[in-house]
Amino acid sequence: MKSLTTKQLTTIFIMMLLIVFAELTIFNNGGAFFLIIGAFLLYKSFVKEKKLYFWLGAFFIFLAIITIWSLRFFIVCVIIYILFKHLTKHHKEVTILAKDFELGTVQKNDFLHTSSIPMENYKWQDIQIQNFLGDYTIDVTETILPAGTSVITIRQGIGKIKIILPYEIPFRIQYSALIGEAKLLHYSPKRLWNERLVFEDGDPNEAKRKLVIHVATWLGDVEVIRK
Repeated sequence: MKSLTTKQLTTIFIMMLLIVFAELTIFNNGGAFFLIIGAFLLYKSFVKEKKLYFWLGAFFIFLAIITIWSLRFFIVCVIIYILFKHLTKHHKEVTILAKDFELGTVQKNDFLHTSSIPMENYKWQDIQIQNFLGDYTIDVTETILPAGTSVITIRQGIGKIKIILPYEIPFRIQYSALIGEAKLLHYSPKRLWNERLVFEDGDPNEAKRKLVIHVATWLGDVEVIRK
């Protein structure tokens, strides 16, 4: 399971929800409950690392396969998706550059779109992003943060977040996700399953400027690098 990316897990999760919805509402097939139970047991096996949960989950998934025709169709779609992703990639990214900060521009996001709201020139303002779907790259390496604590807050449903920081700025990040992966500096990636991670780098007590980052997402990764 560690070889699966968060995007792949997200795709599988959404497709399973669609299958359960279709079977319960359109086809009135009680076999969808086998899929729900199997998925829950598989999730427990990944979190608790117990083989018993895995085999029980696999058994219920097998029962679902032989009783739900749309699940068979889903398996075929997964195979097609795996082949297709090697041929093409679709990446929706919104980049927030340092010049936007220097001009006092705040990126405010709604459901899928991004809008820019001009504010007072040459004045830093804490960043707040709320969105359902999208990938974000926030680069603050070409601006000078004001003295004290600056804050970046990101809340979204699905998507990857990448933050680029200068070496001299200490930071503290709080990251929570239903399913996600944290790649922080040179440390090994950390997979999160309905967990919360707190990470700090640098000495905020000695620095005049520091950055606090809050990231909350349902299905999405976060990456922090320095340059």
